[in-house]
Amino acid sequence: ELNFELFVIELLPSCEHLSPPHEHGVIEHVVVVDGTVEVLVDGVWKSLSKGEGLRFNANQVHGYRNITSKTSSFHDIIHYPLKL
Repeated sequence: ELNFELFVIELLPSCEHLSPPHEHGVIEHVVVVDGTVEVLVDGVWKSLSKGEGLRFNANQVHGYRNITSKTSSFHDIIHYPLKL
């Protein structure tokens, strides 16, 4: 009914993941739980630390990476538009 998924993602040191675009109207929220995570949005890597978050339109190539020497983790909430 609420059309969302919630993931807890751990990134090992030097790990990078690129995601293809989702459908138009999909929005992602990334909130860092531990460490530092860089998020690729609009072709730019944005650095987020523990407790920081970012919301973005996910109908574009986007990604997540950990360029530190420690494991990082974050919550990834993906909201899907209601289909009537």
